[in-house]
Amino acid sequence: MSLADLASIGSVVSGLAVVVSLIYLGVQTRQNVRHSQALIQQGRAQRTFELLIRWGEFDWDEGMMKCANGAVDVSAIDVRRYISLMRAFFVNYEDSYLQHAQGLLTGTAFDDVETAFRSAMTNPGHRVAWSISRQFFGRDFQNYVDRLIAEAPMHDGSTSLLTQWQDGAKAVAAAQV
Repeated sequence: MSLADLASIGSVVSGLAVVVSLIYLGVQTRQNVRHSQALIQQGRAQRTFELLIRWGEFDWDEGMMKCANGAVDVSAIDVRRYISLMRAFFVNYEDSYLQHAQGLLTGTAFDDVETAFRSAMTNPGHRVAWSISRQFFGRDFQNYVDRLIAEAPMHDGSTSLLTQWQDGAKAVAAAQV
């Protein structure tokens, strides 16, 4: 075998090594993307969990319930407490929106976020809080929330969460008979 033949074999082997390296790099990149998306989903779930726990532990007195229902006759202290709570709520959703805009939160994960947010924004108190707080958010998120609000009818308050619970409990009890 001549030196030229060995050089040719060396070139082929080196070319194959490059192809194998590129395949390996592609697999690693795909795994890193999936890992990043899993971490983002886990962070979003943890953040939402913490927010929901705080909402559950919050002192929902009469004044806060009035704020939640969008009433006019509320105290300045209750408004401040409610707006603070709602800003945390909006920051949570803004983060999910930004992750979606960057392609990091997609498919069902973002659809679920949007469905929950759209439903929440039918609440009169949420809408009032948004009108006060929207200035603290980026223009794209402002437009997104404004569009969701425009598309969703406002909840008229005729069915309270308590009424929904009672109706659901009656239905479950009746199904057990």
